[in-house]
Amino acid sequence: MKLRKSVPKVGGGGVHREFTAEQTYARIEPHLRRAGVTRVAEITWLDRVGIPVYNAIAPRSNDIISVYNGKGLTNMDARTSAAMEAIERFSAALPVRPQVIASYEELVAEGRTVLDPRENNAELSAHYRDDLPISWVEAYDLINEESILIPQASAVYGLKFHEPPCYKVLSTNGLASGNSLEEAICHALTELIERDSMTNAELVSSQLAQVLEKGIFVEPQPEHITSHLRELHPHVDLDSLPPLAKSLVDKFHDAGLKMRIVHITSDLEIPSFLAATSEDLGPTTSQGHGGFGTHPDANVALIRAITECAQGRAVDIQAMREDIRLPTENVSKYQNHVQRSATIDKGAWAWQPMRKQVAFADIPSWTTDDVMTDIKLILDRIRAAGIERALAVDLSPPGIPVSVVRVIVPRLESWAVDHCKIGPRGATVWNNALVELSARKRAAELSKPA
Repeated sequence: MKLRKSVPKVGGGGVHREFTAEQTYARIEPHLRRAGVTRVAEITWLDRVGIPVYNAIAPRSNDIISVYNGKGLTNMDARTSAAMEAIERFSAALPVRPQVIASYEELVAEGRTVLDPRENNAELSAHYRDDLPISWVEAYDLINEESILIPQASAVYGLKFHEPPCYKVLSTNGLASGNSLEEAICHALTELIERDSMTNAELVSSQLAQVLEKGIFVEPQPEHITSHLRELHPHVDLDSLPPLAKSLVDKFHDAGLKMRIVHITSDLEIPSFLAATSEDLGPTTSQGHGGFGTHPDANVALIRAITECAQGRAVDIQAMREDIRLPTENVSKYQNHVQRSATIDKGAWAWQPMRKQVAFADIPSWTTDDVMTDIKLILDRIRAAGIERALAVDLSPPGIPVSVVRVIVPRLESWAVDHCKIGPRGATVWNNALVELSARKRAAELSKPA
């Protein structure tokens, strides 16, 4: 895989695009039928917020869903976003010829550069063994600039394999599309960091805070302890937002909806946000909706989170996505992220009023004019966190002018979306929070008068 040294952004900055949405859609529209897309439709009008949301519909999809979604600042942004997602998922499910079929032990014995399936932060299936042959495909290590064999099940998104996959859950985490490999890789990297940030914030500011607040396996802890945990990921002061993001939040407010924006950036220091809103729309619709966004440019990340929240509302109201589950259904832990919420706990982390808020201007941000600059920045942050590999597989579809990649960054967390496995980074975040709380409690005791 050979990447260009420079990929200037259209307009000189902002998102990782080298063509406008209009140019991108003009390129892909003649090829949509190749990806099974028969219709691209606007669904903005289903909701009253007014942020553009579109569907791309592929009735004969081999995927678990046939309706794909997109959002954006303009109708063309949303239309293009939906169509690109449909092509992305279509490409990930295309047949892939393995580079080799062998056991992990055989490949190691041959001296091949190979990813240990355990290094990928995904739960292994019960039947997997290192001495059993599985299918492997070739990936490119963006950090070490070398080829490496990885399990086919970690690269593609097929529903059927000729062999049992080595992982319990096959997800789309790290799957992305773009006008070029560079665009797609940048998008995939930000998605992986987004899920990692979501997980680490959820573990500490929600799960651990509730464990200590409710006294689960420990004595109930005082409010100042749990508040400290929640405020490790503070709300963003809405009055401090830049004009464009503020205008999007105002659309929610004008529709009679309150919005919370939470700063969930992790130790990787790539800006990440949660935008959340809630409303009782009836017993079969979720009571809360959230959107997430991650990008080196904090303004881009923020707009992604807000527009994704709008998309979540419109898609839920439309009720066409096959993977969405009703509040009353019994679902596996792997489906928790697509189950509608029956209630909203207004005392929970994202909704509880916080004493501490952060001004948007105080959040670190990197605005660049080149996609490759963004990629290098992200890879530098990943490497600084002690992660030694970032692996990319080219899944681009034949005959369609779109690049599709799957990127795997071993050790980055994804528990918040798949409830599959908490890895070393999540465990470290949890343990460090407990150590800090213990030190704070000890310091408070020592400062008390004798």
